This record gives sequence, structure tokens and C-alpha cells, in this order.
Amino acid sequence: MVSTARSVPAQGSLLRPDPVPRIQETIFSSLELQLLATGLLAVFVLVGIWGSARIRDLVRRRYGTQSAEVSSILVLGAVVVAAVYLFSVIWHVTFVLEYTLQTMSIDRWLAAQQLVTGAIVLTAYLAIRFVNRSIDKLAQAGAVTNHQSEVAYHVADVAIVCFAGATILTLWGIDLTNIFIGAGAITAIVALTARETLAAMLAGFILLFSRPFYVGDWIEVNETTGIVTDVTIFTTKIQTFDDKHVLVPNDEVTDSQLTNYSQNDQLRVEVEVGIDYDDDPKRAREVIADAVEGLDSVKNNPSPQVIAKAFGDSAILLECRVWISDPTMRRRLRTKTNVIEAIVTAFDREGLEIPYPQRVHDARDDGFLIDGPDGRRGRLSSLED
Repeated sequence: MVSTARSVPAQGSLLRPDPVPRIQETIFSSLELQLLATGLLAVFVLVGIWGSARIRDLVRRRYGTQSAEVSSILVLGAVVVAAVYLFSVIWHVTFVLEYTLQTMSIDRWLAAQQLVTGAIVLTAYLAIRFVNRSIDKLAQAGAVTNHQSEVAYHVADVAIVCFAGATILTLWGIDLTNIFIGAGAITAIVALTARETLAAMLAGFILLFSRPFYVGDWIEVNETTGIVTDVTIFTTKIQTFDDKHVLVPNDEVTDSQLTNYSQNDQLRVEVEVGIDYDDDPKRAREVIADAVEGLDSVKNNPSPQVIAKAFGDSAILLECRVWISDPTMRRRLRTKTNVIEAIVTAFDREGLEIPYPQRVHDARDDGFLIDGPDGRRGRLSSLED
């Protein structure tokens, strides 16, 4: 009992040095002075908060954002500690702090664990801030898309938090084997009950890293053609040319044949035209090539090509092939219209005809037998009614 009584003044001397009792007896002896001192303490806290913000701005301009945040946290911590101690002195309750320190008395190993835990948490927080800002810089430089940066945020944050959490649990002697076994069982159950969702999510990560298309590209997948407006972990959003918004699951995108018309800087446009069998195909090809060569929407390199494609029922089919740059559906349709109008104008000028579908009916000399009204069988010609 004697040793315990002596230990309290020993710790009390740390919180109440010789000047503190005299200040409490002379200055903080009345309620009015205590209230006044409490008001001044509140002003001190506000000034400390303002000062930490100013210090954060100054450090950020010189040393960067991370150093600024650390310095701001340290200043705020010092202000809080000082405010709590001064409040206990003003109201003569330093014994509360003494009792708290007695109950929080810990050995060296526990103190080391707590310090290392705090250091791990602080390091994880700074790592998350650093990684996120690095991803922002990559997005600003155009190295990654907005969708990729958002996914990278979540993946990096989750990875850092999981690693820090596992390290802290190991530090405190918690066996992670049971946790991993439980996580594996939960993962198996989720995989069985949400196969399609997991497949779409996995396909989303495949699209993230393979990058077969970007937002704004003109693609065709599963007979859906349009412009990619958004890509998430689970779906790809496509705006068709008739102004429909189609959500395609990412697993269907990766499992189907995908055509990206915006991948190259040019696209070939084909226009089919027929000429009469009496016309010269070589001359018709030259007329078509000359007609489309000077169009503004058609590239000169590669130059337009005209080939004989097939023998049709009523015409010899020719195919005009031209190339456009920076392919879009609007540019493709406009070019196709210009090519057709140029071919029609050139054919009218050169006297070439685009034949209509024709059919030739030949009558056979032999008819077919029918029964007459008098019971006799006779032959009816195919030209008779």
C-alpha cells in the first residue's frame, strides 16, 4: 500500500510540476477565471487549426502534398494534446490524466507493437495517396483512360489495405490460416452462385489490360454497331447510330468476334454497280475510276480501285473500292453517297446504262395434254389461254 501511494505522486509530478499547483491556486481559483481561461483555450484551438492549415499550404508548395499532410497531422496532434492538458489544469482534473496513464501502463513489447501498428497504418495511408496521385498523373498524360484509372484506384487501394491488414494481424499473433480457409470457402460459394457476374468482371479486367478499344471508338460486336460511350467492370455501353444505348456484358465482348473500325486511320468503302452486257467492262471501269478519283472525301493513297466482281442475272457487276480517313459512320455514308452520285453522272455523260432486272420467257413448241369437254384428250399449246 505504501509503495502504491508513493507511485502516484511520482507520476503526478510529471503532470503537475511545481509551478502548476501555484498557478491553479492563484489564477484558476474562481469559476469566472476558469470560464475565461476555457474561452481563451478554445481560441487557442481555433488558432492551432488555422495554423496547421497555413503550415500545410507552405509545406505543400515546397515539399509536396504528402509532406504537407503529415506536418498538418503532427501540428493538429500537438494542439489537441496541449489543449487537453491545459483544460485539465484549468479545471483541476489532472488526476484524471494520471489515472489514465496508470491504466495505460504497458510493457515494452506491447508498446512496440502499438508503435509498429501505427507506423504500418500511416505507411499504408501514404502509399494509397502516392499511388492514387501517380495514377492521376498517368491519366493526365494520356497513358491510361478514365475507366482504367478508376479501376486502378480500387485495385491498388484494396491491395494496399489487405497487405497492411495481414501484416498487422501477423504482428499481433493472429493466425491467418483460418481466415484464408474461410475466405476460400466464401469465394467458392460466390463463384458457384454468381458465375456470370464473375465472368463479366474477369472479362472487364481483360478488356482493361488488353485495351482492344477506347471510349469513343466505333466497334461492332454481337451484331451491335455503334460508338463506345463507357466501359465498366461488368458491361460495355454502346450508342448505336439510331440513337439506342446498348449494354453488352463484358464476357460477351471477349467471347464474340469484335470489329474495331477506329483502330486504323482509314477504312475501305465498297459500292457495287452493274453495266449492260453490251457495254465494255474495261471502259466502264475507267469511267468509274475517273469519276470518283477527284472526290474530296476519298483518299488518293491508296487510289480508288474498280474490279469486275461477277456475272449477274441482268448485268456485269463491278465493285468500286475507295478509302476514307478517320473513319466514322457519317463519313462512310457521305462518301458512299458521293461515289454513287458521281458514278450516275459519269454514266449519263458517257452513255453507259445501269440495266434493270430482266427476265426472258421462251415458249415451248410442245404443249401439254388435257381432257376436252367431250371426253377427248387434246394438246393445248403453251401460248393458248
